[in-house]
Amino acid sequence: MQEHDSTKSDPAFTRVRRLSQFLDNAVTIPGTSYRVGIDPLLGLVPGMGDYLGAVLSGYIIFEGARLGASRATLIRMFFNVVLETIIGLIPGLGDIFDVFWKANAKNQSLLEKQLASAETREKADWLFLIALLLGLVVIIIGITSLSFWILISVIQGSPFL
Repeated sequence: MQEHDSTKSDPAFTRVRRLSQFLDNAVTIPGTSYRVGIDPLLGLVPGMGDYLGAVLSGYIIFEGARLGASRATLIRMFFNVVLETIIGLIPGLGDIFDVFWKANAKNQSLLEKQLASAETREKADWLFLIALLLGLVVIIIGITSLSFWILISVIQGSPFL
């Protein structure tokens, strides 16, 4: 299937492509052909880095809905971000995972494939999009609450499981 010309020239898709590039593939690791972006570095910022990455990734999902991505595509994009966010919160392992998972590049690719034909575009379902983004917020709040509960339990010396 040939890509619809308006997808590549659409300003919203250009924003998705640039943000995805910045987050996941901004620079080449010296001596290799592997590229990384700012997203793994955000994860190194204690307390807020992974959340900021999730918000920026959520913006890509938002633009996907505006561009006419199907519910199925938006759900796949959502789970890419959720997986990266949840594992990203694990100190050390999460940062390594962020380097290789590249949820934003995956989501850009999903959008490109799904929007390749004008016939596949759908009218944005704002209620569905709001539900997805609120789901992301609830997951982040839940993980944060669980992390604080575990931390407080460990500090107090009480078993938490």
